[in-house]
Amino acid sequence: MPDNQTISTQSKGDTALTLRRLLTFSGPAIPLAMLITPVINYLPTFYVTEVGVSLYWTGLAFMIANIWDGITDVVIGRMSDVTRSKFGKRKIWMLCGTLPLLISIYYLFNAPIGSGKEYLIIWMSIFFVFWTIVQVPYMAWGAEMSNCYEGRSRVFGFRETGTTIGIFLSAALPFIFLSDTAPMSQILRLISYTIIFTLPFMIIATMFLGEKQRHISTSPRRSGGLLTAIKTNKPFLRFLIYHFTFTLGVSILNAVIVLFIKYRLLLENSFISLIFLAFVSAIIGMPICVRAAYRFGRHKVLSASILLTSLSLLILLAIPAQSYLAAAVCFVLIGLSTSAAWAMPPAIIGDLSDLGNLKGYGEQAGTYMAGINLVYKLGMGLGVGIALPMLQILGFDANSDLSTANNLPLIIVCCIIPIVIMTASVGLIWNFPIDSNRHARIRKCLQQRDSRSVTRLTNLGSTESRHNSPDGCVKA
Repeated sequence: MPDNQTISTQSKGDTALTLRRLLTFSGPAIPLAMLITPVINYLPTFYVTEVGVSLYWTGLAFMIANIWDGITDVVIGRMSDVTRSKFGKRKIWMLCGTLPLLISIYYLFNAPIGSGKEYLIIWMSIFFVFWTIVQVPYMAWGAEMSNCYEGRSRVFGFRETGTTIGIFLSAALPFIFLSDTAPMSQILRLISYTIIFTLPFMIIATMFLGEKQRHISTSPRRSGGLLTAIKTNKPFLRFLIYHFTFTLGVSILNAVIVLFIKYRLLLENSFISLIFLAFVSAIIGMPICVRAAYRFGRHKVLSASILLTSLSLLILLAIPAQSYLAAAVCFVLIGLSTSAAWAMPPAIIGDLSDLGNLKGYGEQAGTYMAGINLVYKLGMGLGVGIALPMLQILGFDANSDLSTANNLPLIIVCCIIPIVIMTASVGLIWNFPIDSNRHARIRKCLQQRDSRSVTRLTNLGSTESRHNSPDGCVKA
């Protein structure tokens, strides 16, 4: 039976988490993350200003595709939980989803001018489904690489550093290879080709990464999927509400930030460099957040980062037009403040899946990761679906000359609404009940439960062996 010394030793880290293993695992995060900036920041602007789809239909298309994708998250998460293959139950999904994902990226990012709203809705829906098939099992695999609190922080610290590098590259490549006046179509073409040529190699590399031998619980397991997890795991439900609220605020901000830079700050040719600065700062902030989580807890670091993001948006409101230096400083602050928002949630979900396991539902990391992906996609879809039509209702005109006429709609949608929503989400996460101490107790209880189950099975096996001995009698 494990004792306190065992738990203490585990809390110091997982010796199986070698640098090579962590780097190989985090590799796919780079090209996958290169999708985030285009989907969040560039695609809405591209389809509105260059393809010719209206603000209303662009927002509606993103909302429909994200809601549909959220539904598939649950299915894929559950299916990956029960999959068995020689590559492991997660990696086979990543491998099978890669080629269709690359095809959808090509068509979505390289839409012909005038292709229309139907084209956008169809390819957005296909893209999100296969992004889910790759992403959800990938996130679940990360939660299974380590059982201890600090080990998970390290795993997802590496993965989210890869994520931040990918987001950084999506901003850096246009900054390096294209001019400041390059149209959005050229930016998206460059990013899409880079992903198409790099993602397959990263995914294939993980196929040769051996699976960590995990202890399979011999305790009786109750049946149940995502709805059961939500009903029986109160901290999980609370975290899902928090994550939806926060994502909604961030999505509204991201949907219009490029338009804010162009029409409010009057820095039309500077949005690439400003986003580039934000993600450089996010990379710098990532290891700081991981180390801070060791000391203060993931939920506290997450709360502080959200408050800092809200403060950054207040500063953004005060920046006068055409003040590039002030805008650059503000975007550096925004980048630093968003590091924790990438690194902490997947690790917290891993802890919550352990709590579900303790309640008797077995290891369901895929189901739990599907839950967080579901609320993320709902928040993203509703955010874009709210932001762009609201701009239109408030009188914003993307075809007008640069002027102050668009200021008020952008101020309300890009800053005021996100600040209110994100600040409200802090109340749900500040005193989150699953910290390092409680998680250590959860792991101890799991080990004690499984140890008792193994002892019972061993005793039963010994009894059967004696009864089935060749001479038909019990040995002394």
